[in-house]
Amino acid sequence: MSTEAIPAEKSKKKKKKKRRGGIINTIMGGALFSNEFMRRNATLIALIVFYSFIYVSNRYEYERELMKIERLTKKRDTLKNNLLTLKSEFTSKSRQTELEKILKNRDSELEGAQRPMYSIKK
Repeated sequence: MSTEAIPAEKSKKKKKKKRRGGIINTIMGGALFSNEFMRRNATLIALIVFYSFIYVSNRYEYERELMKIERLTKKRDTLKNNLLTLKSEFTSKSRQTELEKILKNRDSELEGAQRPMYSIKK
């Protein structure tokens, strides 16, 4: 009885030794794809891989668009500030006192109104 148990244990040890590099050998040898589980679920696995690629590519596209939005927002803010600066300069230069100063400096014959404006009603 004890002699029969020893060869069975040796055969189990030999099987264990063969299995140590089994996962890498199965992947590299292509035996993984001939497995029954892989054959039954090949379409599901292909769909999962396909949707994973789509998810990753959409994520990169989203980040690219987000950076573009941030860049355009900064550009818009600088242009808005420039517009406000130009508006304030224009309003300060278009005041009556400023216009009179400019006309005096240029020796123009134009003069400011002596009487205030009034409206004519019908």
